[in-house]
Amino acid sequence: MTSPFKNKILLGTALITCVAGLSAMQAHAEDAFDAAQKEEIGKVIQEYLKENPEIVIEAIEAYRSQEAEREQKQAEEKIIDNREYLTRADAPSIGNPDADVTVVEFFDYNCGYCKRALPDIQKISEADPNVRFVFKEMPILGPTSKTAAQWALAAHKQGKYFDYHVALMEHRGPKDEDNLKKLGEKVGLDVDKAKAAIDSGEIDKELDMVTKVGREIGVTGTPAFIVGDKFIPGYIGEDGLKGAIADARKNDSDGG
Repeated sequence: MTSPFKNKILLGTALITCVAGLSAMQAHAEDAFDAAQKEEIGKVIQEYLKENPEIVIEAIEAYRSQEAEREQKQAEEKIIDNREYLTRADAPSIGNPDADVTVVEFFDYNCGYCKRALPDIQKISEADPNVRFVFKEMPILGPTSKTAAQWALAAHKQGKYFDYHVALMEHRGPKDEDNLKKLGEKVGLDVDKAKAAIDSGEIDKELDMVTKVGREIGVTGTPAFIVGDKFIPGYIGEDGLKGAIADARKNDSDGG
């Protein structure tokens, strides 16, 4: 049996389609209805929508839900296509290399919500010995975002990635090259080698690759997470990450 709610959604969608279709019919089939018939159809639709305005909202919400499902499916397909790159062993990461769940974070060092996500990640990593966090710099918030990302990846080449990552996330001053060098010195970087690595252009290629893959998946802002095969845009907090990790484990155990 069709539920009243579903009937409303179907009727609302039909009405919207009908309204949109009227202009098309007018453009392509002027003789389909005479003027009196067109006026009567319009009155029926307008009257019904006045009496039941929630129909339009419900239909729009149903459409949005369908679009979200479609986008999630597309994201999952791209995650599978790029899984080797996203989770490769030499990527900047913390946690268990053989973890049963890998979380990938796309982030920007100038992103306030990315800064808020760092303590969540640290707490989960400390408490859960069977999860791995992989970090993908996606500098989309200006030139200093890119410079900061370059220095972080240069630190990765010296085995100092996460120390530098934390220092950068906690840094409250400008992210100009002088400050980035000072942060590097504090965590034990050879800043001359770091600068040479940045100038080589290799790091820029990696940043371009991150952006390319991120865009394919559907990353339009930071932070954005991949937990298992699921794409999660936006900040979701410690509990949200824990829930997503638990879901990934359940899906894996269920063979899903």
